Amino acid sequence: MTKLCSFIAAACRLPDALARCRKGVAAVEFAFIAPVMIVLFFGVIEGSAALSASRKTLLASTTLADLVAQETEVKKSDLDDLFTGAKSIISDGTVNASFTIMSVVLDKNTDQLKVNWSYRSDGAQPYAAGSVYTGSIDKTLLDDTSSLIVAKTDYQYSSPISQHIIGAVTIDKVSTHWPRRTARVKYCVTAGNCTS
Repeated sequence: MTKLCSFIAAACRLPDALARCRKGVAAVEFAFIAPVMIVLFFGVIEGSAALSASRKTLLASTTLADLVAQETEVKKSDLDDLFTGAKSIISDGTVNASFTIMSVVLDKNTDQLKVNWSYRSDGAQPYAAGSVYTGSIDKTLLDDTSSLIVAKTDYQYSSPISQHIIGAVTIDKVSTHWPRRTARVKYCVTAGNCTS
């Protein structure tokens, strides 16, 4: 009977002893806080990497438009070299990016923006000459003798961490520049074979 009484007394003191015991509290608090902190840590890393990729994509697009706008005519080989340099702006040159450069003019007969010429980094022609340009350019900026150089960059951004969850994300940026040395920059496929 004495053993039973001492067991009951010990059982009655147990909740008080557990309430006063602080061993393991830090481990329990860490178990609650750790997942939140880990998600925040990787979120900051992912966000800064994505922001950096977006800014580099815009810089590549702006650089392409700016360099083409400084010329009176560009050759296919010149544009291929510019595309290689634009890839280097985004990363080490092995990135999965495509670039499009075009000259947009105002057609005075139809009062529409039309593509004068276009070239894409993979060699395909994204817009046929004379096709209507559907991008967001205010046509009041142009008259029938001027043009606007438009550069578009599409970059397949693949994060080292979240690529397994969401896959690659396409970042696309467009930049426009006025030609500096002429009203319209000519595109030459070969010497003597140029657009007007």
